[in-house]
Amino acid sequence: MRREKRILKMVWEDLWVGLGLVLILCAAQFIRSSQWNLERVRELAVSSFSSGLIIVSSATLPLMIYSRYSAQEPLKIFMGYTRKKVFWDMQLVKLLSAFFIALISGASVVFGSWPLASLEDLGMVFWGFVLMMLVQGITELLTILYLKTRKQWIALIAIIASCGVIGGFVGYNTTAVINEKDFSGIQISFLFLQEAPILWLMFSVAVCCLMGYFSWKLLKNLEIRI
Repeated sequence: MRREKRILKMVWEDLWVGLGLVLILCAAQFIRSSQWNLERVRELAVSSFSSGLIIVSSATLPLMIYSRYSAQEPLKIFMGYTRKKVFWDMQLVKLLSAFFIALISGASVVFGSWPLASLEDLGMVFWGFVLMMLVQGITELLTILYLKTRKQWIALIAIIASCGVIGGFVGYNTTAVINEKDFSGIQISFLFLQEAPILWLMFSVAVCCLMGYFSWKLLKNLEIRI
């Protein structure tokens, strides 16, 4: 498989895992609703789908990174794929996955708020993108550190955190659907970032770069075990 197709395949896998789960919950809430019209769809899009997709993806993306570094990437290196290519392919997958998820989330905000959508409405989506990049970077570093040291507790941190978020989100919204309540009262708040957005952005970029640097340093000398 060509490199481009392999990267796009991994990005697609990242997209449908989180997107599929949120769409199912939204569809269930729409079916249980007494309003079967376009306005109800738009309401769900802006109030629930957008934030729900970012929340779920922030939990599923780390699991995908862990599974790839644990199973797929060592096999590729064993078969002759260089560590440098593995690392940069993963960085591209992380970036594209977060970007497309944020793009879909932003499109749902515009659709639900049209024609009143503003840049402030899309602020949550942008910081959601930053959040997804950060959690992917943290998981990547922890996973490679686990592969190098084989300390089980390191891997458990990412797995328990991700499964806890997914389980809590699904459980909360499943209960809401059963009780015919509004889907997802959980909203993402990034209000504290408005005080100094440029500073927070520079800090986030610096943290992502540092985690990427240390991930590469660990991966470069990683002993491959199949």
